[in-house]
Amino acid sequence: MLETELQQLRDDNTAIAALLQELENSLALPLPPEPPFQVIADVTALQDRVYAMARRVGDMKRMIRDRILQQTLAADLPLQREWT
Repeated sequence: MLETELQQLRDDNTAIAALLQELENSLALPLPPEPPFQVIADVTALQDRVYAMARRVGDMKRMIRDRILQQTLAADLPLQREWT
């Protein structure tokens, strides 16, 4: 079940690396005389993707934590029933 989420994170990582490389290549060139709106747009797009990836990682962390808690509770319940 987590494989889909992990693959999405891998894909995001690859896309972010490609966007960073494109941004680095763009910044290596002299800036045009007009305002660098495209550079700002590229950096904003990168920031948005990184934040979205961080949110997905946080969601995955909560999901994993919840599963661990559910398994722990399920393992503890039979022990409590034996005592009563």
